[in-house]
Amino acid sequence: MDQEAPIDSALLLSDKFTPAALPEVCAPRRSLIGCFDAASALRFGYVGAPAGSGKTVSTLLWLKARKRKVVWIGLDRYDNAPTVFFKLLATGLFSVQPDNEGMRRILASPSFSASPVEHVIMMLAEMLPPAEQHALVLDDVHLVTNREIMKALPAVLKRLPGAFSVFLLSRNELPDELRSVVREPAQLIGVDDLRFTEDEIRRYFKSLGRTLTSEESRVAFVATEGWAIGVAAVAKTGRIDSGSSLYLFASYFESQVWNAWDPALRDFCLRTSVVDEFDPELAQLLTGREDARAVMDELNRTNTFLSRLHGDTYRYHHLFQDFLREKAGTDGVDRSTLCKAAAAYYREHRDYSRALRFWMESGDYRGIDAYLLLFLFENNRGNVAEYADFLNTFFVTGIPERAFKECPPLHVLGAWHAYLTSRRELFERHMDAVYRNLPRIARADSRFMEYALLAYSVDHRTGILEKVRHFRTFGRFIKRFTPEGLATNIASFTHNLPYMHRSNLDYSDLALEKDSMRKLEGNFSLLLGQEWRYIEPGLPACFAYERNRLDEALKGIERVRTAMVPDNKVEGRICVAVMHQQILWQLGRADEADAVLEELDGLVEREAPFFLPNLKAHRAKLALFDADKRVARAWLDEFFVTEVDRVELYRVSQHFTTARAHLALGHRAEALGVIDLLDRFGREFNRPLDVGEAGALKASLLWAYGKKAEAADALSDALAALAPFGFVRVVADEGASVEPVLKRLLKQVSMPEYDGPLTRAYVHDLLLAAHAAAQRHAGVTANVVPKKKPVKLSRQQALMLTLLARGRCNGDIVEETGLSLSTVKSHTEAAYRKLDVHNAMDAVLKARELGLIE
Repeated sequence: MDQEAPIDSALLLSDKFTPAALPEVCAPRRSLIGCFDAASALRFGYVGAPAGSGKTVSTLLWLKARKRKVVWIGLDRYDNAPTVFFKLLATGLFSVQPDNEGMRRILASPSFSASPVEHVIMMLAEMLPPAEQHALVLDDVHLVTNREIMKALPAVLKRLPGAFSVFLLSRNELPDELRSVVREPAQLIGVDDLRFTEDEIRRYFKSLGRTLTSEESRVAFVATEGWAIGVAAVAKTGRIDSGSSLYLFASYFESQVWNAWDPALRDFCLRTSVVDEFDPELAQLLTGREDARAVMDELNRTNTFLSRLHGDTYRYHHLFQDFLREKAGTDGVDRSTLCKAAAAYYREHRDYSRALRFWMESGDYRGIDAYLLLFLFENNRGNVAEYADFLNTFFVTGIPERAFKECPPLHVLGAWHAYLTSRRELFERHMDAVYRNLPRIARADSRFMEYALLAYSVDHRTGILEKVRHFRTFGRFIKRFTPEGLATNIASFTHNLPYMHRSNLDYSDLALEKDSMRKLEGNFSLLLGQEWRYIEPGLPACFAYERNRLDEALKGIERVRTAMVPDNKVEGRICVAVMHQQILWQLGRADEADAVLEELDGLVEREAPFFLPNLKAHRAKLALFDADKRVARAWLDEFFVTEVDRVELYRVSQHFTTARAHLALGHRAEALGVIDLLDRFGREFNRPLDVGEAGALKASLLWAYGKKAEAADALSDALAALAPFGFVRVVADEGASVEPVLKRLLKQVSMPEYDGPLTRAYVHDLLLAAHAAAQRHAGVTANVVPKKKPVKLSRQQALMLTLLARGRCNGDIVEETGLSLSTVKSHTEAAYRKLDVHNAMDAVLKARELGLIE
């Protein structure tokens, strides 16, 4: 169909079928409209039912009946990342008040993707109360499985103005995370509510001029299961066929609509179905139609299976898109060429993430190099969480092995994904493939080799000093290093972690050799650019801190601060500030430490909102050394604190705070689960400081719950990882919680028969430091009150206390019982130990209290 042949609207999805134009189907369904009214009165409704059951139809009909303005957001699998999802939500909400400069400023902020939830909340604070009633509809919510999104969503939705009703459409049952906004049965609209009854089917057919018998109504109900899409298909075709929603839609649509469409219109839909959403410019590129906008406007006007997302961006309904994509496959539409066209479009619009994804989907893996380079070197995120979000969606469907063979640089991307998500074996496989393919990676572009070298620098299987010896293996392929330092230019060079010495890598092995930092000059220092100015003195200052040489550490960090220049990356300034605050705090200079922390708050707010979760983790950790329950609960309520199956590298410090919060609240199983994950992560990725911190927390937990031998074993294992470096603080910081375990361990290592890896001097130093910390803080396990075992006295011990209660002395007891004096004393002292007392009076009182004697 061309411009001269306008769309015949009668051949499009008609009033009798499409959701927005099906009054005949739905008008008699007053009870269903009543369900939406009831949910709307409570502000939030959840419409959960399978595809084709009428979720979209029913929601749109209610919107039409109640004359609600709507922000309708259709979701897809690529929206399953906080940065993408909340940007989409914010864009939709902004469309309600496009002249609101406050909302516009926040939406356009370069830092939006660094802290999307906080920015959406700020946008809602700027939103003026709408003069009319609105609705926000999130369609296909089942595609959103990210725990951060689901945990944060209720907090965001609750902040919507009262003029908004919210409906969440999903194929799944209500997730637990949404129960705080969907609490009442009236807010749930399910398949039984959406399903046509036999009477409704009969009334609907009657409105079309056809009378059904009761038996015919029953057969129609059984065949369609009462689903709206099936009822409409039966009514239109006159046939009663059973089958899935897609089958019913496809069989009806192909026979009644598709085959009657102009071939040009069919071609337009098939070609645009390759993308999940499109605007007129992209549609024109995919179809070659200069009248793409007119075609889209007409499709949208007469057929809500093409709906507007926001602005000029549209998407097909999922059933229609499934039909189109299957049809495109059988009709031989050149999907590869269309994907390349989409990639070129997104490249032109500097959306390098989508450009890379579509070129990947084209299957031309040899041509992907240019798109991979743009993604890596032009995005300039600085936000490792956003980088990880993209990689998660990029690898969600798996990359065929052929892609890695034809484009070896993809192994580097795969290695980073595995590294950030703590998949050790996968990371090792990708890195081994990188080493095998170094010449081919270099031929693709020397910048890939610099990227591969950066990945090599975090390979946990070798220490940084050993890597120095093999630097030339990579360096000889690199024509010119990125002047500002590649490690500071791609995503993040510390992975947003607060300690430079245990960030993208645990650099502890540098603490083992004198002047080890000089060995990094001229090789790995090149990856850091001008950041090397302060990192060189900074790492030794961090090691001095870990060895509890606080004065030396303070002098070192002061040298670091003088070495910094205004152009240094904000990440580096954050790491220096955190270490400075920690040293001052440990030295007891609380006012100075607080001042540094206040400055850090301002820095993060102004320049580094991406660091906010880790800053909150740091602040919470300080309060949790006193087992502050209020802080613990507040931390666990944070939207980004979710249950995890593995430790994400850039959230290590957050996970440690989560473990402490569970400990402070007495959540024994939850705390142990997180600690074990952290311990495994530390050991698999050769991070001794993480192993030490996890071990200290585990030992504290076990001791608090009365498992003293296991606690000593856990701490001994952790200290074995730290002892070679002489690190003290990471364990001693636990203070009162770990002090009794260290006392027990000191006795063990002091025994002549001890032949383990620990020295008495090392454990003694730890104990002294822990004791000092215990004087200032109650310890993270202060709230744990272990259940004490019931006291059981032997018959003779009970007799001794009974006689003592009657006023007998030891001599009287000897004379009365015929026992020797030593035996009497032995039974009495044993009773004292069991009762945890030190004299006869306390023993008698406690024994009576426990009902052990009369």
